[in-house]
Amino acid sequence: MANDALTVNDTPTAVAPTRGRGNPLMYTLGMPIAMLGLYIALLPPVLVAMALKVAEIAPDNQAGVLGLALGVGAFAAMVANPLAGRFSDRTAGRLGMRRPWIIGGTVVGFAGLVVVATTTSTVVLVLAWGVTQIAYNATIAALTAVMPDHVTRSQRGRVAALLGLSQNLALVGGTFLVQLFSTSATQMIIPGAIGSIVVVLYALVFRDRVLTNRPTSKLSVGQVFGSFVFNPVKHPDLGWAWLTRFLMVAAQYTAVSYLTYFLRDDIGVESEHVANAVFQGTLWNVVGIVLTSLVAGWLSDRLGRRKLFVAVAGVVGVVGLVLIALAPSLGMVLVGEFVMGAGMGVFYAVDLALITDVLPSDEDNAKDLGVVNIAQALPQSIVPASAPGVIALTGGYSGFFITGAVVGLLGIASVSRIRGVR
Repeated sequence: MANDALTVNDTPTAVAPTRGRGNPLMYTLGMPIAMLGLYIALLPPVLVAMALKVAEIAPDNQAGVLGLALGVGAFAAMVANPLAGRFSDRTAGRLGMRRPWIIGGTVVGFAGLVVVATTTSTVVLVLAWGVTQIAYNATIAALTAVMPDHVTRSQRGRVAALLGLSQNLALVGGTFLVQLFSTSATQMIIPGAIGSIVVVLYALVFRDRVLTNRPTSKLSVGQVFGSFVFNPVKHPDLGWAWLTRFLMVAAQYTAVSYLTYFLRDDIGVESEHVANAVFQGTLWNVVGIVLTSLVAGWLSDRLGRRKLFVAVAGVVGVVGLVLIALAPSLGMVLVGEFVMGAGMGVFYAVDLALITDVLPSDEDNAKDLGVVNIAQALPQSIVPASAPGVIALTGGYSGFFITGAVVGLLGIASVSRIRGVR
């Protein structure tokens, strides 16, 4: 990374960005394609390969080690995302504000993924996964900031829909690649390589936003810690939007993080077929997403409404999660995945547009989005850490999923408190 990324102006008004121009398709289509590549690299380990890797090296403590690895990785992501966003907002140089972080984060992230895939030590696995999450989340912070940098308010619903769709298409693409290979190492490395190449290619060709005034003073300790917070009293809409995303992601992640073990232990899918079963589930999930997300994003822009779509999405998503929890067979799990996908497709189509609409400052887009992204990363730490206790208290994975549905209902309630967006 360039040293310029470690400095900041004392006076925010002195930071005069020049917005990248060029072909609008580079931002409306190119950015979602890059996000698709990023999540193809990042999601397969979380969904399938990590669980299988842990089963290989820690067969006597699978749930505990998996929870620790995913929890540490999610905490690392939570810290890295807003901090990288802060540095990205202050990065000056010919390469632009976002490009150095997109390329650097992707390269380091893939290197960490290779270590995760090849190690035989649980300690090394946990640490390397933490590094992988730090690096890839630096990429996420910079790449997400391209949207408010370049996309107008009237188009954000459609672009947000494409970004949400790309993330969920990565579930299908990644799990499809995973089930083609027989070892956890190749299940991580091959999708990681393909996805990382897509991201780097995009970073090399898009027209980045550039700071015209080079920052002069160093980043203070207070500003570093300020990267992780915003004032919810001063910006209540952003606060409620943050809480909505936190609760909805927590609800969804209850099914994602332990789906492999649920299919194997409760539904009775044999270990050698569980990767294919997860692929089938994610395929039906994305079918639901495809059927709703683009239409929801277009309608949201057309009607100028965001909250209604998020609330409806939450209700449908919760219903899908309950169906999964009560499923007696793989077929019913697939039905639940479809319903949940239909709801979450609407949510991800509109949620980012809603959040972008309530950002308090154009000068700190990446930093503020990084703080919001804590709401997406934090559940990935809390859910695995709390899962063993919740599973024990509720009698199994089904009770764990029902608990997630209750959390989703709270998310529906929180979006109604946002006032500055319809």
